[in-house]
Amino acid sequence: MSSKNQMIFLEAPLYGGLEEHIVSRGHTCRYCYGEGGFGGDPRLGEVWTPCPVCKGSGKMDAEVTIKWKASEKVKEKKERERK
Repeated sequence: MSSKNQMIFLEAPLYGGLEEHIVSRGHTCRYCYGEGGFGGDPRLGEVWTPCPVCKGSGKMDAEVTIKWKASEKVKEKKERERK
């Protein structure tokens, strides 16, 4: 089975910008296999039930937020050196 893989490479910001937001759209919902729901054959008396995960769209979007902060070990070391 094939799969689509994406990687995020982290690199500290050069000038400010301590928060980054990355969006990846259009991934197939793995809960309903992209169908958007379950059942739905009216001849059999089935009612279409939208997927509770993708809300019936069949697709999922990923939102990743990266927050940069100073390393605690470096801050502690510098504070000790000042004393």
